Amino acid sequence: MAPRLVVLGWDSATFDVVDPMIEQGRLPHLAALIDRGRRAVLRSTWPPMTDCAWTSAFTGLNPGAHGIFGSWYRAPGAYECRYFSARDRLAQPAWELTEDVSWLVWNVPMAFPPVAIKGVMVAGYGAPPGSRFCTPASFQDELAQRWALDDLLDRAPHSTLEAFLDDLVRGLDAQAEALPWAAERSGADCVVAVWPQVDRAQHFFWRFRGMDHPLAGAVERVYEAMDRATGAVIAAFSDADIMVVSDHGAGDLKGDVNVGAWLAANGYATYAAPTRSLAADAAWALPPAVRKLGRRLAPGLARKAMGAFLLKQLGPFDWSATRAFVGVHNDLWLNVSGREPEGMVEPAAADVLLDEILAGLLEVTDPATGERVFKGAHRRAEVYSGAAAEIAPDAILDCWSNGYRVAVKRDPSTEVVIPPASLAGVNEPWSSDHRPEGIFVAAGPDIAPGSSEDLSLYDVAPTMLGLLGSSIPDNLDGKVARDALTSGFLERNPIATRAATTERPADHGAYSDEEASAVAAHLKDLGYID
Repeated sequence: MAPRLVVLGWDSATFDVVDPMIEQGRLPHLAALIDRGRRAVLRSTWPPMTDCAWTSAFTGLNPGAHGIFGSWYRAPGAYECRYFSARDRLAQPAWELTEDVSWLVWNVPMAFPPVAIKGVMVAGYGAPPGSRFCTPASFQDELAQRWALDDLLDRAPHSTLEAFLDDLVRGLDAQAEALPWAAERSGADCVVAVWPQVDRAQHFFWRFRGMDHPLAGAVERVYEAMDRATGAVIAAFSDADIMVVSDHGAGDLKGDVNVGAWLAANGYATYAAPTRSLAADAAWALPPAVRKLGRRLAPGLARKAMGAFLLKQLGPFDWSATRAFVGVHNDLWLNVSGREPEGMVEPAAADVLLDEILAGLLEVTDPATGERVFKGAHRRAEVYSGAAAEIAPDAILDCWSNGYRVAVKRDPSTEVVIPPASLAGVNEPWSSDHRPEGIFVAAGPDIAPGSSEDLSLYDVAPTMLGLLGSSIPDNLDGKVARDALTSGFLERNPIATRAATTERPADHGAYSDEEASAVAAHLKDLGYID
């Protein structure tokens, strides 16, 4: 049986790149979907980060309800970070909300460790090297007989940028063969796949665009490979409804913002005496391939280095004299008494203090241009609700919209806004970061041609369920994109809702210390943490 619905995740794809390439005839398969189908801007989550956003797309819920605020996130009740995984997700994704639908779930973030579903799960995203990431487990062995597994997984730059580009393109070309095979082999009614290659290309190659440089066309080359892979899937399943979505967009990265330095300079935080481990810093400065070998040969030392690394992720502050601090994904926290281990802000004073800090941060400008670095700030209650809202930050700072990012480095500094810094171990800076607007493109027998007003990423899951003829839980933050569906389909398949289940999501188990260390190292190599 061929799939009825195929959802392809073009991680970080933006119409800012797509539209010029379509005009140049360089994305023929996506262009054909748009010509016969529908397009819309897809508004992301806060924060517009991969793990958080894709979880919202496939649960239809805000992070306060599903519990994933990012991959590398503040450990609840602690002044450090830890890696979040599928074990932390509090809500069921679409593939756990249907009874008579068989699924192929392919490299979706926050799906590892894998669980048994009706169909096949390939949880390669976030899978540590050497792990078992498929259910049933035998499916991984079948894949390995046909393709190099590294080409089916997320990649980081482990040598030169030229080699990294080749890795990304080769991986997509492999997946152009592997995904249709896997969909047919699994007998899936619905295929959900996420391809991260465009995101990786934009972070590292954006700065070369428009230059006289061998990598000037690298971003576009990866988009073209993504389009070829999409074309292969469309050709294999020509009768299916196809949705192409991105979790967020992308654009120029103009600078890094050291919010910790601003908080310290304005009396809201106090730096502690340096406690950095020179040995750990030296270990992280080694090339990624050498560190990978070290983790395999000396896992105990790797865990120790990771422990030293974790402790500095929220900044080298004297917590007993710090009233506010910032996390990894632009999450701002007050050091509240009774909530944080060394909280010093009385709860009754928290709202006034937060207003004061946000007002000050919104005035921060880039000294090179005079431009404000933050477009806005979103308080917890404005964007989060649900069972996990208690671990949500007090506010999310939006510098993505203006082309800046909160610096991954948290060392004391007299400068607040600096050019994007080279990343340890990779020795390359990012030149692009996320934007809150992604893409939505859909076509097929049940898709109404035209264009829609902005859709929300939360709308993806209910629209998928509607197309599959399944009822929609009544607690979702998103809604079915009815104007994207044909009137005939809606007449034959009236959208039905049902009471939200109280059933817990499937138990994904936990990462071992070694696995968590390996995943953190991968995120570090990609530049998400440093």
